Amino acid sequence: MIIGLTGASGFLAREIIDQAAGQGDKIVAFTRTPQRPIRGCLRTESFDSVLHVNGLDAVIHLAGESVFGLWTKAKKERILRSRMEGTRWVVKAIQGVPNPPKVLVCASAIGIYGDRGDEELTERHTVNAGDFLSEVCQSWEAEAQEVVAAGTRVVSIRISLVLGAKGALAVMQPVFRLGLGGRLGNGDQWISWIHIRDIANVFLHAIRTESLSGPVNGAAPNAVRNREFTKSLGNALGRPTFCAVPSFVLKTLLSEQCGLMLDSQRAVPEKLLATGFQFQFPSLPEALNDLIKTKKSLESSGRAADLA
Repeated sequence: MIIGLTGASGFLAREIIDQAAGQGDKIVAFTRTPQRPIRGCLRTESFDSVLHVNGLDAVIHLAGESVFGLWTKAKKERILRSRMEGTRWVVKAIQGVPNPPKVLVCASAIGIYGDRGDEELTERHTVNAGDFLSEVCQSWEAEAQEVVAAGTRVVSIRISLVLGAKGALAVMQPVFRLGLGGRLGNGDQWISWIHIRDIANVFLHAIRTESLSGPVNGAAPNAVRNREFTKSLGNALGRPTFCAVPSFVLKTLLSEQCGLMLDSQRAVPEKLLATGFQFQFPSLPEALNDLIKTKKSLESSGRAADLA
């Protein structure tokens, strides 16, 4: 297949590109810096209001302002605008060509469910309309659905916490290595997570699986509570996890942004499992051990190269 990929310079995109190449697919990268070629791609084009998608078999749309960083009014506006505007560009491009892609696989997030306690959340569950991230994701998914009228199948991957060499895990590891890692709040909140290799494969699986459409939970089948996540990461790093950050501290410092750490979302990948998707890393300890082992191996290789 020839697959268009927006947000092609991100760390999830890198994994998708590598996996797609391994499966014999070719990637056309859409990025805001097209002058910088992206390794492994057929070509690199500009991501703007005029996208060349005619003849592509599929489009994966990842582009959007990061939710990390202080949520000022301007930051929140960029988070929403980047997702709405970028998705409109993709939809408009698909609607305007004679040979459109057969499928659009668009990123979303499990934040669409809001804070849901102990509920097991499948794709059939309602979403929470009163939360900023939920409202962003609902608008994002609705914008993508506009292309269905053009005959293009749409899948919205509700991405959970992605564990990889970059992203949230990279931020957490130094803290845990210092022995300062610990639960957030009371530690009861559920964390839905997924290994970087699995979530990249989810996007490619969605392209190839014609029975998939609409929302799909991009989460491993075994969500864990925050305290269990903390213990597992500490064990993988060989570090204690006695520290804790009370909820009131997070709420005071981060206001509504504290939901990224305190909201409870126990997502179940019902649609993926129903289509026979095979997770390489269904349990948290094996996912963390793989990533930390890989990081140590890369660090050792780097030191060896420096000494050579």
